[in-house]
Amino acid sequence: MTEQTFVQDARRYLAMLHKRRGLLASCVVTSMIIAVIYNYTSRPLYQATTKILIERDTPNILPTKEILDVAPSSADYHQTQYQLLQGRSLAERVVERIGFQRSPEVKTGALMSPLEKVRVLFLGNPPARTMDGDGIMLTPAVAAFRSRLTIEPIRGTRLVDVKFRAYDPKLAALAANTLAELYIEQSLEYHYTTSKEATGWLSERLKEQQAKVEAAERALQSYREREGLVNLEERQSLVEQKLVALNGAALNARTERIAKETLHKRMQSLSTGELETFPLVMGDPLIQGLKAQLAELQSARARLSETLGDRHPDMIRVRAQIQATNEKIRTEIHNIARSVQSDYQTARQQEASLQASLDAVKREALEINGKAIEFGVLKREVDSHQQLFKDLLNRTKETGLESELPKTNIRINERAEAGVRISPRHLRSYQIALMIGLGLGIGLILLFEHMDNTIKTPEDLKQHLADLPFLGVVPNAPAPARSGGATPTLMIASKPHSAMAEAYRVLRTNLLFSSAESTGKSVLVTSAGPGEGKTTTAVNLAASLAQTGASVLIVEADLRRPRLGQVFSTTRAPGLSDLIVGRSEAPQAIRLTAYKGLMFLPCGYVPPNPAELLGSGRMKEIVRALRTHYDWVIFDAPPVLAMADTPVLCPLVDGIVLVVAAESSTRPAVSRAVDQIKNTAGKIIGVILNKVDLQRNAYYYGQYYGEYYRKYYAEEPQRPTKSGRRASPPPP
Repeated sequence: MTEQTFVQDARRYLAMLHKRRGLLASCVVTSMIIAVIYNYTSRPLYQATTKILIERDTPNILPTKEILDVAPSSADYHQTQYQLLQGRSLAERVVERIGFQRSPEVKTGALMSPLEKVRVLFLGNPPARTMDGDGIMLTPAVAAFRSRLTIEPIRGTRLVDVKFRAYDPKLAALAANTLAELYIEQSLEYHYTTSKEATGWLSERLKEQQAKVEAAERALQSYREREGLVNLEERQSLVEQKLVALNGAALNARTERIAKETLHKRMQSLSTGELETFPLVMGDPLIQGLKAQLAELQSARARLSETLGDRHPDMIRVRAQIQATNEKIRTEIHNIARSVQSDYQTARQQEASLQASLDAVKREALEINGKAIEFGVLKREVDSHQQLFKDLLNRTKETGLESELPKTNIRINERAEAGVRISPRHLRSYQIALMIGLGLGIGLILLFEHMDNTIKTPEDLKQHLADLPFLGVVPNAPAPARSGGATPTLMIASKPHSAMAEAYRVLRTNLLFSSAESTGKSVLVTSAGPGEGKTTTAVNLAASLAQTGASVLIVEADLRRPRLGQVFSTTRAPGLSDLIVGRSEAPQAIRLTAYKGLMFLPCGYVPPNPAELLGSGRMKEIVRALRTHYDWVIFDAPPVLAMADTPVLCPLVDGIVLVVAAESSTRPAVSRAVDQIKNTAGKIIGVILNKVDLQRNAYYYGQYYGEYYRKYYAEEPQRPTKSGRRASPPPP
């Protein structure tokens, strides 16, 4: 929100308050009168306060309490204590202790708030303070006591104010102090009873837990003997070592078997000739020696073949030796292949043997692990029962000591003195009455303003008719001017220096600027409903235009309720209706007026069908002819929503001026009028806010034009301005 918007809204609300200041003053005066009556007729009421301290100290009985039941928060604990302070049993003990049932306070009954009194008196509902929270009826003394008691925790501390109200200041202090003392006694009794009950309960649980410990130990020993678990940890360690060793051996055996299997399959896939070149065969020392011997024999055969024939005994012997050497080579290659196959079979058997041993050790490990799990379960059960037994034994001893120690977490911090007067407080009553009166008055004002849908200010026009130009504000006519009835008044001539006359001059200026782009204008002046001042506006606007030296013709287009003839003191006929039907000519119908430059065309005879005449083709020709002979043609038309005459005239003129009566025209009516004009292709050139009462609502309208009009311009006696000069009206 901008600063300008804030200022406008503030001024608007202040204007509302100023306008309905009588209602606001009535609400405030009524509230103050009620406050005075209350202050001087009410019985004085006193209040005493005892301040107590409530520490957080709850018994911690079970060691497993945090697991089984979450401890309540400090807020829950203190809320419980506040309920105990207001409890019925404690109230009964206090009433008995101080003899409150014999006090005159009981005769006055329970204290009630104003709202409760209204419910009891007018609705017949029983007072809520006479019943307990469980629906139990309280005795009159207890009900009166509890209605006077208030428990107020001090925020951010552990202190609590115990407040008691009474008509007797000494009784108020006695009741507050006695309540605090009995509350402490009740807390001690509760602590002692709780400790005794807890000690007995813990003793029983201790015996039960001891039996559970013994049973768990027997079950663990029986399982150990049945499974032969003398030293379970050592046996698990040996099995784990075996698993590690066998895993390594099995992995090595698998690697060796895979290598030998690969070599065996490779040699099986080779032919005899390819085997001779296989690296394993070629690398064998025996094969290498036989190869060398074969090479020598082949060399010897080559030498002998040069000198000897094939049948020579030496050649036969050499060939026999070569054949024998080749046979040895083939035999040795076969032996190598069989050796590789044998190594493969041996590696496979060794791998299978190691895997079987590994599987057996795994089964043994799983069996031991299963026994270890069951053994661990039994062992943990024994340990938990033993630990719980120890905790219960310690807690039993501690609780026994606590039951013998009288202590409480509550103490009185400040005792109550004589009560102080709290009601009636005159100044506070007046302040509350003033606030209630102002609030009620402002609320009613806003309600009435919200329900009032009339247009009151230019801001309302700009808000609801944002797309239309605003021409200005016209003050309401003074009482003498309105005393003659509903006759329009030519303020421009009768009171030229009045606020209304100046307002019409402002409208004239705004109208001239809004129509500066064309010459020869025809303007229709109308309103949403009757009685909004459109005829007065039309005649004064026409007179102000004539003062500029322009030739102006004002046409009485309201053929149903013509009133302009009263302003110019002339007859109706011949006039506009006669021109339309052809009964008369323009020189006979158009009249001279006593004001220079201003001509008047009356309505003529009152026809039975005004809408049909105004919408005829002859009317269009008359409007065009008048525009060519006069600088301004002002039409005084009927209201838009009342008749069908105005919509048929809207398309014939250059522009339409809509007159809106302040605090009279409603927003829906004005909106419908604007829509109807736009639907007939009419052009609205401006809106005028008329009949603004600056005297009655000076502050309400002062932010716009009121102060300017009321202070700067002074009313002067009426001076006639008639010149007596008559001019011949030009023909249409």
